[in-house]
Amino acid sequence: MPMKKKISLSTAVTLLILTAALTISITMLVAMRYFNHQVHSVSQRQTMYEHINDVDKKVREYYEDIDEESLRQAITKGYATGLKDPYAAYYTPDEYNKELLRLDGKANNVGLDVCLNALGNPVVCKVYSDSAASKAGVRVGDVLTAIDTVSVDGKSVSELQNTMDTAAKVLLSVQRDGATLAFDLSAYEYTVRSVLDTMLDGDVGYVQVTAFYNNTPEQFRSTVSDLLNKGAVGLIFDLRNNRGGSSEAAQEVISYLMPLGMYGSLTDHTGVVTKLSASANNQISVSTVTLVNERTAGEAEFFAGVLQEASLTTVVGKTTAGKAKYQQLFPLELDHSALRLTVGEYGLLKGGSWQDVGIVPSVEIALSDTQAAIYRLLAPKEDVQVQVALQQIVNSDANALKNAQNDTAEEK
Repeated sequence: MPMKKKISLSTAVTLLILTAALTISITMLVAMRYFNHQVHSVSQRQTMYEHINDVDKKVREYYEDIDEESLRQAITKGYATGLKDPYAAYYTPDEYNKELLRLDGKANNVGLDVCLNALGNPVVCKVYSDSAASKAGVRVGDVLTAIDTVSVDGKSVSELQNTMDTAAKVLLSVQRDGATLAFDLSAYEYTVRSVLDTMLDGDVGYVQVTAFYNNTPEQFRSTVSDLLNKGAVGLIFDLRNNRGGSSEAAQEVISYLMPLGMYGSLTDHTGVVTKLSASANNQISVSTVTLVNERTAGEAEFFAGVLQEASLTTVVGKTTAGKAKYQQLFPLELDHSALRLTVGEYGLLKGGSWQDVGIVPSVEIALSDTQAAIYRLLAPKEDVQVQVALQQIVNSDANALKNAQNDTAEEK
């Protein structure tokens, strides 16, 4: 029987002292590194504050009537720019309120979008339902001629769109079928439909998702359910030019289409990973195609990537923007403005992050330069990407029917 060795009291005390000393040394080392980092950080901040103060002193020697509000906003905007994060931004109080309204799926304007037609003329390319423009009778394709009796000649699309988005009242003059019409429009708050639908070729549901707002999931579920009840044998999800939006809304929409289980992840700025899972078995039962282009970004890319990995859709179009990082709004208490900062990154189960890479379509097809220039005015029959999507649905259904027939033959 082996003998057990006894440790003397003095040896045990010595070991305890060495262990405590080692623990204290490690703790002190970590604390010193943390302290040095903090001191360095404080020193950097102090240098920055002194620099801004130096600039401020010199400026005020020569400028007496300074707009303090504009100056503060410009400094904050510059701070956000200095982060070298293309997604970071500063919102003035007014901009912040509009952004909150937008994310809530609402708008406060006259309710129309402007683009150029094939002749290069500014035209109405979208009229929002329930808006002033919709109720007044403005139509897609109306050619803009004047705003508040001033000709639109020489004005860019962005200038015209800014007027539509910000003006409280607009007298809009247009040409339609050779006639001149005028609409007196007053802005008011209305709900934006971010999910639009129609039936193509009689039995294929077309679902355009323009953004992911707080009310998008409800609209999406209702739209898809309605199309399936009408007998849709396939669905086309059009996410072209969808720049994303609410992370929570995108997760709800994805979960509605996915089978039970994990489908992706979020990694926050500290490296903590949150697994995303569908809580119900809602796998879509018909063939689907998802249309994307170079301006499909963020949450819209996540939608396309998740369904593509799960083999629940065929992605058609062009490689997407490559924005897997997501942002959060942080209100500033002083004046109710806000900062938008990057706080994490999306990840697919197999492919991980697609940042700066994009989601690559299964079927790559581009619009012609002519079609791309008037993309928002194209009818489905003129849109080559929509036509390819329809063909994918037909091929998928044909393959499913063939497989079913083969299975039946084998059983016999």
